[in-house]
Amino acid sequence: MKTFLLTTAFCILSLPFLRAQQITQTIRGTVVELHTETPVIGASVVIVNSKPLTGTTSNEKGEFRLEKVPVGRHTLQISFIGYKTVTLPALELISGKELVLKIALEENVTDAGEVIIKANSRKDKPLNDMAVVSARSFTVEQTERYAGSWGDPARMTQNFAGVMVGSDQVNAIIIRGNSPSGLLWKLEGVPVPNPNHFGDMGSTSGPISMLNNNVLNNSDFFSGAFPAQYGNATSGVFDLGLRTGNNEKHEFLGQVGFNGFELGAEGPFSKKSDASYLVNYRYSTMGVMDALGIDIGVGAIPYYQDLALKIDLPGNSFGRLTLFGLGGKNNITFDDENDYNRRNYTDYRSKVGTLGLSHLIRTGENARFKTTVAATYHGSSTLSDSYKNDVLEDSYGDDFTENRIFVSEEFRSKLSVKDNIILGVNAEAISMSYLDSIYLDDQGFYVHHFDLDDNLVLMQAYGQWQHKFTNRLSAVTGLHFQKISINDELAVEPRLSLQWQLNDAHAISLGYGLHSQMQARNVYFREVLLDTLNQLYSKPNKNLGFSKSHHIVLGYNLLLNENLRLKTEAYYQALYDLPVKQYPSSISTINADGGYYGMNLDSLVNKGTGRNMGIEITFERFLTGSYYYLATLSVFDSKYKASDGKWRNTAYNGNYVFNALGGYEFELKKNNSLAVDLKFTWAGGMRSIPIDLQASLEEGSTEYDFDHAFEKAHDDYYRVDLRIAFRMNRSKYSQEWGLDITNLTNHKNRFFDIYNPDTGEIEEASQMGIVPVMLWRIRF
Repeated sequence: MKTFLLTTAFCILSLPFLRAQQITQTIRGTVVELHTETPVIGASVVIVNSKPLTGTTSNEKGEFRLEKVPVGRHTLQISFIGYKTVTLPALELISGKELVLKIALEENVTDAGEVIIKANSRKDKPLNDMAVVSARSFTVEQTERYAGSWGDPARMTQNFAGVMVGSDQVNAIIIRGNSPSGLLWKLEGVPVPNPNHFGDMGSTSGPISMLNNNVLNNSDFFSGAFPAQYGNATSGVFDLGLRTGNNEKHEFLGQVGFNGFELGAEGPFSKKSDASYLVNYRYSTMGVMDALGIDIGVGAIPYYQDLALKIDLPGNSFGRLTLFGLGGKNNITFDDENDYNRRNYTDYRSKVGTLGLSHLIRTGENARFKTTVAATYHGSSTLSDSYKNDVLEDSYGDDFTENRIFVSEEFRSKLSVKDNIILGVNAEAISMSYLDSIYLDDQGFYVHHFDLDDNLVLMQAYGQWQHKFTNRLSAVTGLHFQKISINDELAVEPRLSLQWQLNDAHAISLGYGLHSQMQARNVYFREVLLDTLNQLYSKPNKNLGFSKSHHIVLGYNLLLNENLRLKTEAYYQALYDLPVKQYPSSISTINADGGYYGMNLDSLVNKGTGRNMGIEITFERFLTGSYYYLATLSVFDSKYKASDGKWRNTAYNGNYVFNALGGYEFELKKNNSLAVDLKFTWAGGMRSIPIDLQASLEEGSTEYDFDHAFEKAHDDYYRVDLRIAFRMNRSKYSQEWGLDITNLTNHKNRFFDIYNPDTGEIEEASQMGIVPVMLWRIRF
């Protein structure tokens, strides 16, 4: 770290002696109609405040090109007669890579005497035009610009209103008091398994994301009442896309940082074709250092690697083919011995992968079909042994595999200037196997708690209709259907949203949705031993229905000026049909991923309920000029009722979250810049099931007091993060040095409690202390 800081300081101090020269790059892209993605011919593309004024128009393919544009920040304005003008502020142009854009224009609804509302009043407006409430887009740059995000989209969302930090160790997305397991991850329209390294079975989070921001496109994040095209989720949706590689020029990337050693390449297959490729590979930094024999002073080395790719094959009458993939594998081994002659050995390994092919074809100017076929894989294994005086006391092992085949068909049509529809159907064939082994030291042999091997099919269909009464008032209605083959359970989910743009500054929105989610596959397939002698088992959870929730959101958006806005949303979520125990108990799947309690989830029934309510405030200045800032406040309450009939706090009921972050970008010299970003988070403490000390002493292992589950809120969570980044542009390449200091004050936030059998005491484990995360990147 010391060497890194000295190198950065030397580069900055050397700037005055470098010969300044005007370095330029190309901005190009395509202008399309918002709903049909047909080319818009003759659209005006202008660089705002350029002297002399720089601009061009789109050609017969909707393509435009602006050459010899000075590197730095630029604002583009795109306009066409009969369409709403779009403004793209503070686009970053670097020397090592062309800036390639895809810009969608929305057609005006013109009624006699109507005043046209200025377009693009919301710079966070989701890419999905049918998302009205609890949705926002984010740029790839934000995943790195926001201090503490580490280039991870999941960690970046923790700055948004309604999202709470679970722990520093993982990037769990806790939305409005819901479990992280209620989140749907989608990549290129495909629901994908947990896209994180070292993620647990059935979870949606992990310590390190496989979603590399160097290959991602701008995407959408939904925190409730989402449109009908999304299903099998109760809390939120992360709808991600991979960007398309440069189809005119070969470009390369090299990167070294905390997250890994990275190589990337993109470019055209040939000069005669618009086809392109994009590929990026990463290997863990600590793994490289260990392979080189460098002692980095940690007891366990996390090894991981991942690969992302996208091959785009534009066609003519045949349509467009796109091959995409994301995959990774990881392993880590712990081997610790304490002062009480107790040795713990754990080996964990997992693999995750998605490979898909999509085909897009147009049927006329206003309609298109998209067919997608994909396969996903998630597998993991764990071996954990505990020794006392070199004698094996406990041993646990498991092996988990889940395979999915996904097929979908979607039809989109622009019926008129006022009406747009989306119709879709998809199916997922899911097969799963799970085997565990537990050593009983008092009997001297292994037993299996789980030996599962089963499959099911989830079928979904949806329809959405957007009607624009005027440019000021629009409505989106829809229905989503789900059916699961294991028990033929059917869910019908209506969705409705309205948006009223009162004038240029004020807008009101209202959204409602009924959302359902099937249970984790290991819950459905869980077996209970009925007859020891004849080894007869039953599956008591096989007939479980969907978990369901009504979600209603009321929003108000005030645009104070073109770059400053105040947004408020109030929401109420009523959850029902939650799986709980048949007998009186505090256990409910609403707290899935809420701790390390080993809840017994057999013999469940859909009789649990819950509710989440709150208000969220966002005050944001979008990045323009040299600075930005964002402040969010969420005040909420999250409760549930299990089979014991008592209303309790959920594990995620922290009651409040406050974030304040901002940054400033300094232009040090022609073609160079220095950015400083700061973030502060203050959140209410998470809740847990307390350890029953007396029972733990008697059993010699950790025992929990489920009767007092989640009653106590732990100490508040505080964290300050700092990011400093220096960028240098040269004629043929660009470089960037970055330093993220997470938990700048080294505050010790609580992680969890654990019973120590050697001392007979309950001990508290803390979350991460101060963590420096360094980065160097070159593009050419």
